[in-house]
Amino acid sequence: MYAKPKAMPFKAKGQTGELLMGGASFSTVEKPDHVPADRVVDFDYMHPKGIEDGTVYDVLRALQSGPDIVWTPHNGGHWVVTRFDDVKWVQENFAIFSHEEFTIPREASPVKMPPLTVDPPLHARYRAVLNPFFTPKKVGEMTEQARALTNELIDKVIDKGACDFRAEFSEVMPPAMFLGIVDLPADKREQFIKWGKAFMHADSGAARQAALGPIVAYLSGVIDERYAAGGEDMLAAIARWRDNPRFGGEHEVMGMALLVYFGGLDTVTNLLSFVAWHLAENPGHQRRLREDPAIIPAAAEEYFRRFGLSNTGRLILSDVERDGVTMKAGEMVMVPIGASSIDDRRYADPFTVDFDREGNFAPGGGSHNTFGNGPHKCVGQPLARAELRVFLEEWVKRIPDFRLDPERPPVSHMGSVNGVTSLHLVWDK
Repeated sequence: MYAKPKAMPFKAKGQTGELLMGGASFSTVEKPDHVPADRVVDFDYMHPKGIEDGTVYDVLRALQSGPDIVWTPHNGGHWVVTRFDDVKWVQENFAIFSHEEFTIPREASPVKMPPLTVDPPLHARYRAVLNPFFTPKKVGEMTEQARALTNELIDKVIDKGACDFRAEFSEVMPPAMFLGIVDLPADKREQFIKWGKAFMHADSGAARQAALGPIVAYLSGVIDERYAAGGEDMLAAIARWRDNPRFGGEHEVMGMALLVYFGGLDTVTNLLSFVAWHLAENPGHQRRLREDPAIIPAAAEEYFRRFGLSNTGRLILSDVERDGVTMKAGEMVMVPIGASSIDDRRYADPFTVDFDREGNFAPGGGSHNTFGNGPHKCVGQPLARAELRVFLEEWVKRIPDFRLDPERPPVSHMGSVNGVTSLHLVWDK
């Protein structure tokens, strides 16, 4: 059995304190003796080979051409599960696959971010702080806010016949919704996104630590202000955790704040960009959504299925055998949701977006692993679903047949989150 690492405490309330973890190795390592030679692949998720010739999903499809579970020497060395059933198995078995180390390479994240990086039963106490902000009533209110903002952004671009989709829409609408939940100033949106990108795209431990500094400094001040003044926003609720009898240190408060920060600024932005990219290449799907808006909830689930985003890690707590290999305690395993989403054993013709796919109508949402499984299932999934549905309802209805700008082809990237680096659209005015 592997002993979980302990985080270092922050110095004091309101101070940035010590970075909680560090020393991650992004280097290439030697193959351990217990790893079969035929399981070794040349896969660096930070800089995947072949992505320039396609998208991140082409890279993941190529990874599925070999054994179901493989090992790469990159980023400190780690296992990769490449199929739907194995991804779900890892997600559900937190007693073996711990969330305590969630980023690859191990200790690559300088902080712990509860509840995401805490295993049950302690996980529940932090989750309870965030849950009240994603009730059906709250999400219903935010849905109408998202609709109003979406139409406001459409108004700004519709007569131009073109747009930089990331800069003029997907980096505006979801982050604006997040800023409303945490009551942070809208005029700092671009700075917040810049800070977030620097952290998410850092390819060394030192760069990741450096990128975290200004975020922690800013949030520390805000949390102290909310603690003193009170309030009903999410950061105020997180600040009040200091008064909880189970409060274990300032690192818990900052960790929750950082989890909300990164979750709100990056994931839905990239999802909307992948969806817009697909629609721009498939006018028939655009027309279907316009002519039959009742299909939009199922279409949204199909897009969540097709464009899985996260490439997270788990710390293996005890030796476990699967698919003819032994993954040992203390090692890391990557859980690429995008690979799960394109598993041809699970989905017929998985690269095709099929709004009528049977799983899209499953009770409680589509039959995919995108939001996770078990107690760590994404707390923000109700809002993510609402934001995508609003986009499909309003953008497709108001923007005439849009397509990719032939002069500026889209570019995707891989990392902790799969994303779209640039996306330019055009349409007839």
